[in-house]
Amino acid sequence: MIISRYLNREVFTSTTAILGVLFAIFISQRIVKHLGQAANGDISGTMVWQMVGLFSPVLIGFLLPLAFFLGCLLAFSRLYVDSEMAVLRSSGVSEYRLIKMLLPIAFIVSIIGGIVTLWVAPWASETTYELRDEQASKLELSMLSPGQFQTFQKAKGVVYVDEASEDSQSALGNFFLAELPEDEQGESRLVSAKSAERFYDEEQDKNFLQLNDGYVYQLDENKQVRKITKFEHYYARLDAEQSITSRRKITAKPTIELWQDQDALSLAELNWRLAVPMSVPFLLLLAIPLSRVRPREGKFAKILPAIFVYIGYIIAIVVFRRWIEDGQIPGWVGYIPIYLTMALLAVRLLYLHSRANTHDNKSKKKSEVAS
Repeated sequence: MIISRYLNREVFTSTTAILGVLFAIFISQRIVKHLGQAANGDISGTMVWQMVGLFSPVLIGFLLPLAFFLGCLLAFSRLYVDSEMAVLRSSGVSEYRLIKMLLPIAFIVSIIGGIVTLWVAPWASETTYELRDEQASKLELSMLSPGQFQTFQKAKGVVYVDEASEDSQSALGNFFLAELPEDEQGESRLVSAKSAERFYDEEQDKNFLQLNDGYVYQLDENKQVRKITKFEHYYARLDAEQSITSRRKITAKPTIELWQDQDALSLAELNWRLAVPMSVPFLLLLAIPLSRVRPREGKFAKILPAIFVYIGYIIAIVVFRRWIEDGQIPGWVGYIPIYLTMALLAVRLLYLHSRANTHDNKSKKKSEVAS
C-alpha cells in the first residue's frame, strides 16, 4: 500500500507539472491571438479573457493524455536512475504488479479526461460561438478603433472615427457614418461630425450616438446629394441587427446528440472525444517499458523515442478520423484497430522489458558468484 501511494504520487506530481507547463505555453499563444483580434477591433477587450477561459477546457482535454504519458515516463525513469526500480523488483514488484498499482491514477485521469472532452469542452465551444454571434449581431460601439473603417449591419454600413478622447473612452472625434441602401433603388445616408458621444441602452438593446456639430447628406438612387442638413446635436440610433447564428462546428455539438445522429461526421467526432479517456490506460502500458533507462543514461534518455511513439498515435487517430468522415471506415469501428495495435505493442514491449530484467538479474548473480 505504501509503495502504491508513493508511485501514484510520483506520477501525479509529474503529470501535473508537465500539464501546467504545456498549458502555459499554448494558452499564452491563444492570449496573444485574442489580444491581436481585440487590437484590430474584431472582439471587445472584455471578450479576450472570456474566450481564453472557454478555450481552456478544450486545451486541457487535448494535453491531458500527453501530460500523463510524459509524467509516467519521467516518474519511472527517475526510479531507474536512482536505482529505486531495482529495489522494487528485488522486493517482488513485477511490471504487471506495477501496472496494477498505477491503475487508480490512470482511472482518475481517464475520468477527468472523459468529463472534459465529452461534456465540458462541447459546452465551452457552444458558449464561444454564442459570444461571437452576440457580438456579430450588433455594432459594438465600445470596439471602435481610431483610424480604421469598420462595417456593421451585414456590411450595409461603415463607421470611421479619426481619434478617441484621452479623457473618456466614449468620446469620439471626426466621426463619419455611411449607411448603404438595402437595394439599388434605395437612398444612402452620410453623416459627419466633429465629435460624438457613444453609449449603449441595455433596456432597449440599442446603440446610440450623440453627434455634435456636423452634417447629414442624403443621396438618391443615382448617388446624387438630395438634401443636406446641418446640425448642432444629432442623435442616431443604430438598431441591433437580427441575431446572427454562425455555422456551428461539430465540436460544439453535445455528445448525446452525436450518439443520436449516427452520421459519419457525428461518429467521427464522438470517437475523437472518446480517444482521450480510452488512450490513458494504453499510454500507461507503453510508458512502463519505454521508461527503462540505465543509471548513466539519465532520466530524459527515452523521452524522444516516446514522443515519436505518441506522435505516431496522434497521426493514426487523425487519419482514422478522416476515413470515418469520408465513410471509408464504419463509424462503429472507430479507433478499435488503433487501440488493438497499441495493446499489442505494449504487450510486446512489456515482454521484452521483462526478459531484459531477467537477463540483468542472471548477469548480476553470475558476477556475484564469480567474485
